[in-house]
Amino acid sequence: MRTAATDMARWLAARDRIAILTHLHPDGDALGSSLALALALRALGKAACVCCQDGVPDFLGMLPAQGALFLPEDIPFEPEAAVCVDCAVRSRFGRAGALLKPGLELACIDHHLAGDVSASPALVDPKAAAAGELTAEVIDALGVPMDRALALCLYVAVSTDTGNFSFDSTTPACLTLAACCLEAGLDLAGLNYALFRCRSAARTRLLGRALDGVAFSEGGRLALMRVRRSDFAECGAVNADTEGIVNFGIDTAGVEVAVLAVELEDGVKFSLRSRGDIDVASLLAPLGGGGHMKAAGVTLTLLFDEAVEAVMSAARKALG
Repeated sequence: MRTAATDMARWLAARDRIAILTHLHPDGDALGSSLALALALRALGKAACVCCQDGVPDFLGMLPAQGALFLPEDIPFEPEAAVCVDCAVRSRFGRAGALLKPGLELACIDHHLAGDVSASPALVDPKAAAAGELTAEVIDALGVPMDRALALCLYVAVSTDTGNFSFDSTTPACLTLAACCLEAGLDLAGLNYALFRCRSAARTRLLGRALDGVAFSEGGRLALMRVRRSDFAECGAVNADTEGIVNFGIDTAGVEVAVLAVELEDGVKFSLRSRGDIDVASLLAPLGGGGHMKAAGVTLTLLFDEAVEAVMSAARKALG
């Protein structure tokens, strides 16, 4: 076990009221990791909860969020400390960022390299497959045994951020963690169906709309899919229903960079995926985005077509 995990566990054990913050529009890793840490701290008698601007998307409804996940304005206690999980960029916390007041003790568990949150202790490893992999280390260092609820949260975290263990970010450590989760009694077939194959009718309609409009350029190396606000209304879908759509672009033969542009009320959200040596995190950095080499994102407060052109121009430049 690495020293940073034991240092984090020692720091957490010495505090009693702990808020766990994660990013807006949370994915499986953000929610799974955060909820796992909250459950572990509660098992030790701590007051702990997860604070997030947005609620649980339907496809993550199996997570034990009831009574553990709160909107920023509804947090049930005054925290003496906070842990930022799966995010270290203040702007990505949305309204939850208001909790990061001067004087609040702050720690961070993250597998993204970029960030502007100053935290100590910090367990940050961009080589980790998911924040869940790092969170599991901290929970182990705390001495909290794996039970089914923890296993569920941690499995969701590592499986979703590795594309069900199909991305090259998959590590031996996260596969070992997945095995430990299965030993706790998870229904693997049912869980994987819910996470990776089951779609509502609205989500299926939205996927069809995005795929029907896919545009290929740069000799088939660049794929663009768009989801407009009108698409949400006409399909009866919500923002969380865009999860995973970008993967259909990068899974197309010959595509090296896939871009999904999603029009929101307050901007345009982009999800990028890549193959080969294209670093989409570096590609998006000048625009204020970030993430990982082969999976990154950014939200731009521009008109839709202007935002799309800004990202596509950067993608074309990266492709050379």
